[in-house]
Amino acid sequence: MTSKPTSKLSSLKNVYNNKVLPVLIDKACALDVVSEQRALVVPKAHGIVLEVGVGSGLNAEFYNPQTVKEVIGVDPHLHPLAAERFTSAGIDFILQPLSAETLPLEDNSVDSVVMTFTLCSIPNPIQALTEMRRVLKPTGTLYYAEHGLAPQPKWVSKIQQLITPAWKPIAGGCHLDRDIEQLIAQAGFEVSGQQGFTQGVNIVGYHYWGEATVATSKSL
Repeated sequence: MTSKPTSKLSSLKNVYNNKVLPVLIDKACALDVVSEQRALVVPKAHGIVLEVGVGSGLNAEFYNPQTVKEVIGVDPHLHPLAAERFTSAGIDFILQPLSAETLPLEDNSVDSVVMTFTLCSIPNPIQALTEMRRVLKPTGTLYYAEHGLAPQPKWVSKIQQLITPAWKPIAGGCHLDRDIEQLIAQAGFEVSGQQGFTQGVNIVGYHYWGEATVATSKSL
């Protein structure tokens, strides 16, 4: 039989995860330093776009309605602001409340994949990236802006690895210690990206951004 303290703790966790955390994530991901990274990659998307981890639709304002046919947003958690923000931006939007590890799309069916500040929290990033590669047309492009493992100085990466187990439960499963570009390449993409510290706390603010295309058989 579940004790009252345990039941109360479980209830508090549910409130935090379902009510408090979505608000905190929305606010944190709307910070100027994060929006600046979005602005570097999202406007490049075109045609039929798959956005992985669409969240509350913070990327909506950065899409170009003249070059984007529609955005298919994938996220395991429904957020009421997502559809509202895409409507305001004049972008046709389809929401798929699913995880990126199993995409309900045909092979070679999208022109662009957009992934911003989401790979850190996907349980199986390689599987998700492999799915993105599967649905992306051979001529398509993955546009990404992420945060993750800082290669230099080494003490920063060591702190990231040390605190990630404690950080994940309070930050929606976010991993501070993932090497983003290594994961993208491992899943079969050719990466052309940039990386560097941005404003804020370096432990959580090491950013990667750039583009990736489906690797040819010679480069795999």
